[in-house]
Amino acid sequence: MLMSPEALLHKFGYLAVVVGTFLEGETILVMAGFFAERGYLEFLLVVLCAFGGAYVGHVFWFWLGRTQGVKLLDRFPKMKKHFGKGIRMFERYGAPAIFITQWLYGLRVTCAVIIGISRISTIKFLLYEAFTCIVWAFAITTAGYYFGRAVERLLGRAAHIEKWGLLLLVVVGIAIWGWHQWKDRREEST
Repeated sequence: MLMSPEALLHKFGYLAVVVGTFLEGETILVMAGFFAERGYLEFLLVVLCAFGGAYVGHVFWFWLGRTQGVKLLDRFPKMKKHFGKGIRMFERYGAPAIFITQWLYGLRVTCAVIIGISRISTIKFLLYEAFTCIVWAFAITTAGYYFGRAVERLLGRAAHIEKWGLLLLVVVGIAIWGWHQWKDRREEST
């Protein structure tokens, strides 16, 4: 049975943050920030879990790119479709592209594979990636936290209002995901 990000956070807390950020993570991380503002999770632990999940995830995809290279792209056509964009960005910006790609929803995994295929040193990647992931984890968690603060200031601390705020976050997250899916399908058909 599938669970919503809200239900995952209630049931698994920090583990849900780690797993969610290992994959892509914005929706669950914004919600975790919201939960931290409500007092259900600790802000600093959310940031640390998000950092850990994102960092381990990106290092994993980098390693796959380094060891499997183009074979991996052949197995995943969606990833291969974004390969050209990722290479152009990496060629243009070099190692700082690691920071840029962290903020590109849907391209993070592909870019980590591309960076793994590139000739960047592993140490350089690990250092840039650590910095990038901690900035990303802090910024996204903070956005969720201050969203919770704004809801509290505007509407008070009524429990039924919190549920509507979380529902809004879920709807926005699903809408963004749906838009990306629609855009990908449209690009594949042209």
